[in-house]
Amino acid sequence: MKNDKLKKIFDSLKFPVKLPTMSWALYDLANTSFAVVIITLIFPVFFTSVVASQAMYPKNFGDMMWGLSSGISMLLTSICAPIFGAIADTTRSKNKFLIILTLMCIFFCSLLYFLKEGMLIEAMILFILANFFYQTSMMFYNSFLPQLSSKNNIGKISGFGFSLGYIGGFVTLLIIYPFVRGGLDAQNLGNIKLTFLITSLFFLIFSLPSFIFLKDLPAQKETKINTSYVTYGFRKLACTLKNIKRYKNLLRFLISYFLFSNAFSVFALFVAIYAKSTLNLSLSKIITFAIIGNIATIISSLFFGWLTDRIGSKKTINITLVIWIIIILIATTIITRPAFYIVWVLASVATGSTLIASRSLMAFLIPVDSEAEFFGFYSISGKFSAILGPIAFGLISYITKSQRAALLSTLLFLIGGLIVLQFVKVPARRKTNTRHIV
Repeated sequence: MKNDKLKKIFDSLKFPVKLPTMSWALYDLANTSFAVVIITLIFPVFFTSVVASQAMYPKNFGDMMWGLSSGISMLLTSICAPIFGAIADTTRSKNKFLIILTLMCIFFCSLLYFLKEGMLIEAMILFILANFFYQTSMMFYNSFLPQLSSKNNIGKISGFGFSLGYIGGFVTLLIIYPFVRGGLDAQNLGNIKLTFLITSLFFLIFSLPSFIFLKDLPAQKETKINTSYVTYGFRKLACTLKNIKRYKNLLRFLISYFLFSNAFSVFALFVAIYAKSTLNLSLSKIITFAIIGNIATIISSLFFGWLTDRIGSKKTINITLVIWIIIILIATTIITRPAFYIVWVLASVATGSTLIASRSLMAFLIPVDSEAEFFGFYSISGKFSAILGPIAFGLISYITKSQRAALLSTLLFLIGGLIVLQFVKVPARRKTNTRHIV
């Protein structure tokens, strides 16, 4: 009853979006704090410079361990995501899974505060767990998009979510900036670690609306099972794997997404490390340019959300992938600070824009009433690239002692993804899933 009253009050204010949609978008605002602080900017530098410092380990050894940590967490995600999705579609419990996984991520994120120099194994375990819960929660978050949108506004709603997400990243960076101004000096490490607690609190507060107002829609057809949900999940996964060839365009897109997502995963995990190690930028300057990048991304997310509805998801992805190829070429041939600043802004714009269009295309290609299950495969495609890309980057960086050579490897994946994408045909309307498991 209280929820209904809140909905009526919200609707009376005549916001351009409904309360469930706003709550869904606020979750993007919430979880971006984790992506920005833990995955992209602060914790990677803390991990490679403090936890795995060169005083205790060989040069670029931290790069390799950081890539390995990400790879392990993504492998676990890839194994579990489609199973979670199959169970969620069957039980209509996407919101329940979203809540549990989010709270677990927040818990392990807060434990990062207790890390010290040399605690490499502990740092790897905590990050693997936190990132695992973060990545699997994103699958359930994404699976709400089809039920909140239509073909005519899916790009706008997807773009709206990403825009709020980058606003969340922007606000988080403003909040933590005073804590990182002192850099990685011993006397400031306590402040650096406080940013992990701030991130956990920010994530929790702005996730609450989605916990309360996001609800699962009733299934089109009730599915009765006579076994455990875990067993059923494995059986449904096996069935989906067997029959996914029926959705040829979906399969082609997942392959394309797997290939070009390498660039995103490498950029997200290593951009701050690259800036610190190769360009000798301070943490405060890294945060400053991250803020600039977020401003550009907020604006571009709205634009590319509109463009996706205007020209279609596939054409939009083509445009952003060409931008990504230019980014890698600049970053690997011109190692100067001005060039890096240009790359940072372009990559910030291209990342959000590509993900907006990709999520929109995926939502339209999946069969009706199997959103969580097939978004599990969307998760797998991206997560497997997040296994290969970072591990390859870390190994190449450690062996060659050159982060530029490691970054160049992503160019092959981008070009491959662009080529495969051309074979994806976008249907006139979404298909209905007629498969059933008993």
